[in-house]
Amino acid sequence: MGIKRKHFFTLLLAIAAFPLSAQTPVAHEIVKGNTVYSLAKEYGITVQAIYEANPNIGIRSLVIGETLIIPIPRDTLVVENMIIPSFSQPFSEAPEYQVYLVKRKDTPKALTESWGLPNVEAFYKLNPDARNQWFKDMALVMPANAAAIAFTSQPEEIISSHTSALLNDEINIACILPFFVSQYVNEGPGRKRSELAFSYRQGVELALEEFMKDSSMVIDAKFFDSMNQRDTVKGIVEKLIITKPDLILGPMYSSRLLQLGGTSLEDVAVNLISKQESIRNSGFWNDVVSEEVFWSAIKTFHGLAKQDTTVDSILPRKLLVVGLSSSKSANASRALFDGVHPKDYILIEGDNSWIHNEQLTTLDSTIGYDLVITENDPAYILDVLRNLRSVNIDYEWYTHEYQALDNSLVSTVFSRETVHMFTANFTDYDREESAQFIREFRKRFERNPDRMAIEGYDNTKFHLLRLKEGITRWRGIRKGFYFENSSKENSYVELRSFKNFGWELQQFTLQKDR
Repeated sequence: MGIKRKHFFTLLLAIAAFPLSAQTPVAHEIVKGNTVYSLAKEYGITVQAIYEANPNIGIRSLVIGETLIIPIPRDTLVVENMIIPSFSQPFSEAPEYQVYLVKRKDTPKALTESWGLPNVEAFYKLNPDARNQWFKDMALVMPANAAAIAFTSQPEEIISSHTSALLNDEINIACILPFFVSQYVNEGPGRKRSELAFSYRQGVELALEEFMKDSSMVIDAKFFDSMNQRDTVKGIVEKLIITKPDLILGPMYSSRLLQLGGTSLEDVAVNLISKQESIRNSGFWNDVVSEEVFWSAIKTFHGLAKQDTTVDSILPRKLLVVGLSSSKSANASRALFDGVHPKDYILIEGDNSWIHNEQLTTLDSTIGYDLVITENDPAYILDVLRNLRSVNIDYEWYTHEYQALDNSLVSTVFSRETVHMFTANFTDYDREESAQFIREFRKRFERNPDRMAIEGYDNTKFHLLRLKEGITRWRGIRKGFYFENSSKENSYVELRSFKNFGWELQQFTLQKDR
């Protein structure tokens, strides 16, 4: 039967305390709710081990009442959430922990003494972040009984070996999404956000199922409803500080995600969809490629293209930057021509009246232009193109996904000129991987995957591969990932050109595969 949880704050709940032989087979009768994954989790072994011991089950569903052979390795104690070597004297009770919030006069030394720990190093084993930071209301892990104090007092090499063994065999994931169930059912204001969360979760679940089927690793995934509320997320954070997951997907919105900042969770949390600048200045894994990365890619590509002597050009070319004289548009314009010789670029910008765009009709037609528009307003973009189309000028437009794909511009806009798009998110339905994903998603959930389902699948799959195999570059169904030199900022870029009413992938890349 499945393990019953007595209390959420119980970190280690022993269900067996005896040494086992090299491989002790245990007969388990299937009951309602059992899956191969849940049994692997319950007995502290891998999914693959169960399949190998029971070749008759293949990948079919388990049948209630049938008996499986569970091969348990020797010298282990099976405990909830962790497998630990058996000690000469088993604990008389389960180690328990709870959250403690730092008070104004607290110090690590004082808490070490009041908690009954032997020395301050035992305190830091439970709270490694406390070595480098200390502030009021900081959440700490506190031993709640004698067994927890005894376990924490074990030699460092034993504690470390527990952690290493755990990470080699299991990945613990927390997924924090906003589910407004009642509003979804009653079509309230939170309905659409619930739809996003439900869809994202389905993508996550499919990625987990595929990963466990193709790997010997066990994945323990828990989903939390943030309700996009501060107090709810605060409670989740306090619980996760104790359980210490290897990966946190979410929360979905920046204000709630930032609640994990400054805690031990920040290093393992992933920004899913937020484009806020505050996320980029944090310690989160940022899966969202910033607009600045695309501007940099356009500038780099333009510089490399000018140096490519194998490309025949009928006309000499200049970089043509068009935008507004304020805010993000002005910053992007200056970043593009910074370091470029004045004779190699033309800047046309003005205020919100857009009258400056009329200058485009007076450009020298004896040269060609590489056009970059730094204002993302679709109406402004169309106004720039209207002025250029009114005269006989040779130009090619270099854009990025936030302009071309997220602004609801229809394909006829791109078919009237040569357009090159830098992107990190594009679903190419001609790839076999995309077709296979859609087939599996339909089979599993009986509907077509939407954008958020694909996001959930890609984000989960990449970070599982990163944790298991250490990869830094990977192309999913829709999203690309590239984390260079230990950076936690996704900087994946690929180049696509609009041809035959579709975005064709170009061979040019700005990064080398790893």
